[in-house]
Amino acid sequence: MPLSSSAMPQPAGAVPSSSPVPPRVARGPRVTTILLIGKLASHSGETICRIRNISDNGFMAEVHGAFAVDQKVEATLKAGDVLRGKVRWSLNGRIGVEFDAPVDVAGLLGHVANRIGPEGIARGPRFDVDCGAELLAAHQRHDVRLIDLSQGGARLVAEVQIARDSIVRLTLPGLGEREAAVRWVGEGAYGLSFLEPLPFADFGPWLMNRVLRYGA
Repeated sequence: MPLSSSAMPQPAGAVPSSSPVPPRVARGPRVTTILLIGKLASHSGETICRIRNISDNGFMAEVHGAFAVDQKVEATLKAGDVLRGKVRWSLNGRIGVEFDAPVDVAGLLGHVANRIGPEGIARGPRFDVDCGAELLAAHQRHDVRLIDLSQGGARLVAEVQIARDSIVRLTLPGLGEREAAVRWVGEGAYGLSFLEPLPFADFGPWLMNRVLRYGA
């Protein structure tokens, strides 16, 4: 007896015309993997963060210190862009932040790439620190006041005469001695560029710990 058309065998891999079409699965947000340094501010103060990936809805970053779920934070990038949101998870020195409003990731990263300083390099975030330090210049040591600090340099005030482009050594409380070049000279103020940047692993805890900075 001949088989009816409905019972005819189908070629391997064929889908019967009467089969339902599978629903389209919506794509999640596109995630961009990066390595971007920013200043992270919250009610507990300011510290440095390292953003590892970002999408239009949020970012994941390495941080130092404790952050609670739903805690409000804002990350300021070196181009001046500010990302505001809430912590959605925190685990093993990393946090996930959901933005208050979606961001244009392509435009944001374009700003960052185009931001360069006077020396032709991108500047990292600077932090107000206002603490004492020691400067070794021309074989003499001087007590100075550190005004702000970044991974790549420092601004300080001192009652000394130091020529631009001089190589000096700056001893930072809790961070040790750093060799630096004098990049600009003002009225009693100096801008230094470190020959080697401060390590992220050292700088982050230092910003969060007043004992390291002030010794009390």
